[in-house]
Amino acid sequence: MDDEFKRDVIANQKLAFKKKTNKIKKNILNSIVKELKNFFKKNYWKILFNYQYYIKTFIYLISKKNNILINKISILVPSRGRSKKLDRFLKTLDLKTDKKSRIEFLILLDNDEPELKDYEKILRDYQNNFEIKIFRGSFQTHAQRNNFLAQNSTGTIIFPANDDIIIETNHWDNLIDLETSKFPKNDPFCIWPDSGNKYPFLHCHFPIINNIWYERLGYVGSELFNFWYLDTWICDLAKRSKKMIYVKKIKFKEFNAQANIEEFDNTYLKNISDNKMEKDIDIWNNSSESRIKDSNKLIN
Repeated sequence: MDDEFKRDVIANQKLAFKKKTNKIKKNILNSIVKELKNFFKKNYWKILFNYQYYIKTFIYLISKKNNILINKISILVPSRGRSKKLDRFLKTLDLKTDKKSRIEFLILLDNDEPELKDYEKILRDYQNNFEIKIFRGSFQTHAQRNNFLAQNSTGTIIFPANDDIIIETNHWDNLIDLETSKFPKNDPFCIWPDSGNKYPFLHCHFPIINNIWYERLGYVGSELFNFWYLDTWICDLAKRSKKMIYVKKIKFKEFNAQANIEEFDNTYLKNISDNKMEKDIDIWNNSSESRIKDSNKLIN
């Protein structure tokens, strides 16, 4: 019995070792496959974005109608409890913008905004520099807020921004004009600035669209989500429709609370409460049909 028991123990140990070894091999293989997929994915979009940029630039330069179109730029900013961050953004907007009179700055504040007087004071300081439109309202999601502001915008360019960003590029608005002039008239398009993303050809934090894009879809951000995925949705439609151009010369910087603990505030904590991120991941994973359908609206 002792010998038989020993044989069983040894056999079980060998089986366990074999299973463990196979699991390790499988994990290594999965990691290699994942890295290869990421490698090809990153390079595919890098090549495609560069191709799009140089082709559009070449056609623009050789065409006889290579005039630069001057756009009215609508900047959409929902904000709550972040008057100081908004001031930081407006300072750079004032400093870095060349044609300030063509900027339409639309800001949405909640009906119960705790820093209302601070916001009003800050916005008064810039009202002679930009066209500023202040709205009050109560909305449940970030997309609803942006869509409301877009409905009230009059610009040919729509820039859904955040109050926690700054503009780093001098005369960024002139670069917008140059790049939008490379697209055919009445064609929807999306401009990807350099938003500090690690892989700029896979995602942009602040994609900029034109009013034709907005009119085709009837929205800026999908209202399926609790808070996140506004920019991710826009980027996905841009890649599916190939109606995009990456402009690395236009640089924005975001003081994201996920990367900067000093940027934590009550607004951020509210946005991540109730497992909003986890819920939105599930919504995203089940939204591919909607994204395909809406990207086709941009093509046809």
